[in-house]
Amino acid sequence: MSAPQSGSTPPGAHPYRAPPPRKRPAWRSALWAGAAIVVFIGVAWLATPHDGGGQSGPGGPGGAGSRGGRGAAGGPGGGRRPPTVVGVATAQKGDIPIELTELGTVTPLASVTVTPRIAGNLMRVDFKEGQMVKAGQLLALIDDRPYVAALTQAEGQLMKDQAALANARLDLTRYTTLAKQDSIAQQQVDTQSALVKQDEGVVKTDQAAVASARLNVEYCHITSPVSGRVGLRQVDPGNYVTSSATNGIVIVTEIDPMDVVFTLPEDSAPQVMARMRSGATLAATALDRAGAQTVAQGQLLTLDNQIDTSTGTVKAKARFANGTGALYPNQFVNIRLLVDTIHDAIVVPTQAVRHGSQGDYVYTVDLDQNAKMTPVKVGQINGEKTQILSGVQAGDEVVTDGGDRLRDGAPVILPADVPAMQKANKPPEKQGFWAWLTGLFGHKPAAGEQAAAGSGRSSGAGQAASSGAGAPGGGRGGARFQAMMDQLDLTPDQKEKIRPILSDMRQKAMAAGPDPEARRAAMKEAMPKIEAILTPEQKTKFEALRAQMRGGGGQGAGAQQ
Repeated sequence: MSAPQSGSTPPGAHPYRAPPPRKRPAWRSALWAGAAIVVFIGVAWLATPHDGGGQSGPGGPGGAGSRGGRGAAGGPGGGRRPPTVVGVATAQKGDIPIELTELGTVTPLASVTVTPRIAGNLMRVDFKEGQMVKAGQLLALIDDRPYVAALTQAEGQLMKDQAALANARLDLTRYTTLAKQDSIAQQQVDTQSALVKQDEGVVKTDQAAVASARLNVEYCHITSPVSGRVGLRQVDPGNYVTSSATNGIVIVTEIDPMDVVFTLPEDSAPQVMARMRSGATLAATALDRAGAQTVAQGQLLTLDNQIDTSTGTVKAKARFANGTGALYPNQFVNIRLLVDTIHDAIVVPTQAVRHGSQGDYVYTVDLDQNAKMTPVKVGQINGEKTQILSGVQAGDEVVTDGGDRLRDGAPVILPADVPAMQKANKPPEKQGFWAWLTGLFGHKPAAGEQAAAGSGRSSGAGQAASSGAGAPGGGRGGARFQAMMDQLDLTPDQKEKIRPILSDMRQKAMAAGPDPEARRAAMKEAMPKIEAILTPEQKTKFEALRAQMRGGGGQGAGAQQ
């Protein structure tokens, strides 16, 4: 380093002193410190075990093991399918009707066109359109004056001829007396007797003329031939009407009772005829066109005497009371004919019956709450009810909803068990960032607490496979318990009584969560209730099977006493 020139040194300054160093800004130091803290927190976050959405620990959605390994409940990588929520119904003994539903036409018993039987001017009409009338009630009046005059004339002629007949009879009496005295010839008596008979014939003719004239006067008063409802008036007063009028004056239709004509398949005719020959009354129900609302109730009246070869059907007639006028002439209705009733039949909902390549089958739910594919033989089907001839007993639970997602042996969950299972499967609440940051520098869970937390997280899936599936003891214990109950030969009534007890026990067990003591208490509470339903022989066998389970190290219901 060369010495500075003497001419460049400021006055009073040391000729060899260095300039002062530059200072680092304070904001830059604070920035570096903050970055170091952030890096430290991030590394600590990654290194600290916490809930990672099922990617670690035995209870993640993936099942037992890390990152979706194979688990008991079976998530995406589990070895067992998760339980399916299904709707169930209980097979019951009941009556199932054998019914035929056909389309029919309402036909009145009588529909009469009221036509005048004599000619004349229509003087007045004594009914209102749509009015209900009775047989013999006056409907209209024709001018009767010409017919009254004719009646008077006929009566006058009758009186004249009756007088002539009376005179002839008197003469015959006198001639008969004189003939006995031998005063006149017998021929004169015979002639007078013939004259009397002649006059008697004339009187008979006159009497007929009077009756005819009187009948014409009556015909001027037009009355209703039947009781029923009148329709629209066809002729107005003042018109000249004759007996040859095709439309008549009005149409009267009898509407109570009312008949319905419908057709039955020829294959059903023998069964219907057999029931009618036995004296049975076959009930018939008239429904509206949609088949949803009942219009009237009646009974089958008769069948036709021949089958229509073009349609393969036979006509039938049913009669209905129609006081309310619900049935209207020529109306189309659906007729439901009750042919017979099957009593004490095993009945299940129709939607529970499924059809496969091997035939009909249903999914039944056993005491272990697993679905079992059960072949059945179907009998009579009546809308929402189906008769089961074999394969299902009264008291068995069959799947009605959700069966498309099932397979034989798959675990199921009943709707009543869903709330308890959701409570058991509810994941723990995640801690916020500041709570984690406080715990990071404060209390840190021990290894045992972490294991307990992991076990709690895994309990949801495990319970879905064991408790949720209805196993009283969970896992293999549930299967053993199911096998034990099968060996008791329970009756349908016993199964129906035991089923709610097991359902209540499952709900309490799932509500207890991973607490073994609480689950054991729920099972212990249910055992006396089950034993109370069993017969003495079944109870003895039940105790022996429980002892066998305890001796074999079983963890089922019998081992929990």
